[in-house]
Amino acid sequence: MKEDPSARSGDVPVWGLAVRACHWSLAALVLAALVRDDGGPLHRWLGYAAAAVVLVRWLAGWTGALGASLHGMRPRWTATRQYAGLLLRGRAPRHPRHDPLGLWMVWLLWALVLALAVTGWMSRLDRFWGDDTLHDVHAWLADAMLAAVLLHVAGVAAMSWHWHENLPRSMLTGRKRPLDSGPGPRHGGARERDRR
Repeated sequence: MKEDPSARSGDVPVWGLAVRACHWSLAALVLAALVRDDGGPLHRWLGYAAAAVVLVRWLAGWTGALGASLHGMRPRWTATRQYAGLLLRGRAPRHPRHDPLGLWMVWLLWALVLALAVTGWMSRLDRFWGDDTLHDVHAWLADAMLAAVLLHVAGVAAMSWHWHENLPRSMLTGRKRPLDSGPGPRHGGARERDRR
């Protein structure tokens, strides 16, 4: 049996297989639904499948099944304000999993997926047939989803650069370097140490 190279390098496990499978399945489904934005059967089923992934992730999280616990994934205003202040000063601390801003993004993306699935489903009901308001809400939610996805990708890229850490790789392998190892941030702490 081959040894996992990331385990040899001292990386630590942070994301279980269930979390990673839900993450990448959801990403693929959302991207496909955004690209195939014609309201046809494929678009609808992509949206329903995305909602099912969110619900499976929640169920696994609430039950703690497959290492996908939601414990510690509750965003907190105080932690978010403190983290944002440190981030603006270039001193944002690394987190083993999601940082406080990342937690808000996770819940925002999940809420948007579910809201899109519900409004998409409602638009197919006779009661709402031809209702432009519902269609407009669905379109607004889709625009918000696209903006949130772009912000998520930008945030992951920025923090990967800031921490010298390939965050997408960690969502593929499930492993990250330990918090107390490797180079520090590109701003704040690392530069201050270099000036001494």
